Amino acid sequence: MTAQQSSTIIVPSEPNNHTTSQNFTLIPSATERWVTQNSDGMPNSPDDFNITFTNNPTNPSIAKRQEAILEIAITDPDWEFFGNGVEYVSSESNCNYNVDSQLSEDRKTLTITVRNVAVTIGYALGNNPPPDRVIEVQPSASAQPLAVNFRYTAKNTSTGKFYMSQDPRIVVDRPKEN
Repeated sequence: MTAQQSSTIIVPSEPNNHTTSQNFTLIPSATERWVTQNSDGMPNSPDDFNITFTNNPTNPSIAKRQEAILEIAITDPDWEFFGNGVEYVSSESNCNYNVDSQLSEDRKTLTITVRNVAVTIGYALGNNPPPDRVIEVQPSASAQPLAVNFRYTAKNTSTGKFYMSQDPRIVVDRPKEN
């Protein structure tokens, strides 16, 4: 195994097995890149959480119950998450999925849940259309992974200063059924 890794989180699609949960540790810093480690203590690098939602052709209704749960904990006693724990920067075709974030009461654990994932199809919006107008969109010809870019938000409790990380991202994928 290399010193850095990024693996794909697979969400199963069986009647009694349709949720995946993974735990990570976040190491924030006031001056360095923030590091997300997987449960083995290895850095999750690049800063991607790749999630693939599998299909069940014999029972497609399971797709509505599938969830990927990412639990990110700060163990350093001088740091805690602030706000919702994340600042969403951008997302691609986010009408194809839902992303929720929730903090524990002690503000040390951030839970990000990805659910309601349809086939991940991108939509071309043209040249930066004005938000106050109806627009026609063109779906991509095939399924493609879609990125949700965000920043962790944390507070150094010993200094009282607030920080945001570099942009990690969640990459959501549900292929079309064959």
